[in-house]
Parts: sequence; C-alpha cells; structure tokens
Amino acid sequence: MTAPAELVIDGHMHVWDAGWLPEGLRRAWARQAAGRRHPERDPEEIVGRVAVGESDPDARLTYAAFDRAGVAAGVVPVVDWTIVGRPAGEHLPVADLNARYEELSAASAGRLFYCGGLDPRHPDARELFERIVAQPGCRGLKLYPAAGWDLRDPAHSWLFEELVERNLPAVIHTSPLGGDPLQVIRCRPAEVGALMAVHPTLTVVFAHAGLDAWWAEALDCASGWQRGYLELSLWQRVAFEDYAEFRDRVGRMRRQVGAHRIVFGSDIIRGPRSDPDGTELVRWVELARGLAEPYRGDRPVFAREELDLFLAHNAVRLFDLKEYA
Repeated sequence: MTAPAELVIDGHMHVWDAGWLPEGLRRAWARQAAGRRHPERDPEEIVGRVAVGESDPDARLTYAAFDRAGVAAGVVPVVDWTIVGRPAGEHLPVADLNARYEELSAASAGRLFYCGGLDPRHPDARELFERIVAQPGCRGLKLYPAAGWDLRDPAHSWLFEELVERNLPAVIHTSPLGGDPLQVIRCRPAEVGALMAVHPTLTVVFAHAGLDAWWAEALDCASGWQRGYLELSLWQRVAFEDYAEFRDRVGRMRRQVGAHRIVFGSDIIRGPRSDPDGTELVRWVELARGLAEPYRGDRPVFAREELDLFLAHNAVRLFDLKEYA
C-alpha cells in the first residue's frame, strides 16, 4: 500500500457498540451522568441510553470522518472492562470482544488496526493472550489497570515478558479521567515508570500522556526510558481551549523525549451523537498540523519532518503498520 504525501494515522480512537460494553460499566456511567446536575436524576432512567450515541459498530461513520479529515487509518485500543463491569447483568466475553475488532480490521482494507484488550486477572489470561496476539490485525496490547489490578503485581510479570519477547507495545491508560467504578490511581504515570524499571526493554505507550492533571509526570516518566512514548489522544481538549498552552506543552515534550516519541491520537468514540460527521477530527488534525507553523510570533514547535513523525510515522513504527511504511 502506497502512503499518501501527508500521511495521518489516528493512533488512539475507538469503534464500538453500546451492546459490547458490560452492563455493570454502563450502570456506573449512568450513575456518573445522573450526578452531573441538580436535582440529580434516577440512573435507571439513563442506563438504557448510555453509549448509544457513541455507537458505530460497522465503522461506517468512522471511515467517512477519516476521509473528510484526511486520516489514512486508525488504531483501536480495546479495553477489557469485563471484570470491573461484571457486578450486574451480562457482558460480551473478552475473547468475543477482541474477535469483533479482528473482524472489523479484516474488513477495513488496511484502515483499522487494534491493540487487543486483556485484564490479566482472567483465569485463562495466558490462553487469551496467545489467541489475541496471533491475529493479523492486532498490533499490541491495551492495558487498563484502573479496572482494579496492579501493573507491578508479580502474578502479571509473565504478560510483560511475553510482550518483550514478541516486540509488541503495551498501551497503558495514564489519565486520571475515569470515576465510578475505576481506581485511577493504579494507572498513574509514576506506576508505569516503575513498571518500566522492572521491564526496561518493554515498549510502553503512555496513553493520553497523563491528561490533564498528570501530564508533566507522564512526560518526566517517559523521558527516562528510551522505549516510552507519549500519545496525545484527548489533547484536542487542551488545543481547543488554549492553543498557546497546548503548543507550549508539546514543545516541552519535544525537548525532553524527542519528536520521534510523540504519537497523534484523538480518542474519539464516534456515533450519532459524538462527532458524527468528523468535524472535531478535522479541527484536531488542522491544529496538529499547525504545530509546524509559527503562531503569534512564536516559532514552530515541530520541523516539517518532525510533524510527519508525530502525525503518522511514529505510529507506523510503534504499531508495525507495515501497510503504510
């Protein structure tokens, strides 16, 4: 596959259907939504609508948004919420969830890849791991310790040893964003840095780069290890609100870890009520491209070749997207 002249890869985005999410998780999100205004609502009145507006199970809306924004492909980090979301109702088994993404990837003509999701507390976690990483669309593993497990638990060390052996990246959520029912302290960037001290040859993606309260910690932790990458999904929130501040932060990242270790992503979960026509993605790509331009008298944050690394080629290298190499 020939890469376009201005290649853009969304290194962290989502495609799902509300029915793929555990009922316990959807009920927790309903509780969160119920408490966001006064008087508070009854979560039972909300739960049936949770995530429905962010459903795009065949990726039809996603591909249309890609086309509009000039995005060649995307990488979906699959989240295994099946244990933390288990207390209520039924859920799609994690093996079936990962299989959905393999089906999507196989049908995408090279436009959709994924990092398989796995909670290592599953009794058959090793078997699940082997099955996930054997699939052609899988280009890494997504880990979500906020679901209630510790990155440095010796019981899980086999997982990181296997990732090192296969030269696959671990994409680890590193943002305090979460709330009920998550334990976000378990995904603090300092915890990821401690993991890398135990497994120094492990390739780690600091997903969301600590947005927002932990961003400087994520930067400092990633800068200490050659295999640490900062991935800027959701950072459009900063760019949209204060573009100068966004540029300052990315400039600091460039100076500390290098442009070759910063990855573009959106974390957009598209659906009929969530960026349905790609407007947010278009704006985010435009602001990202602006990092190679002067702004209000300040010099560009990236040189042109560094912008190419950020927008696409770091993701191509990191996730072995040989289809775009």
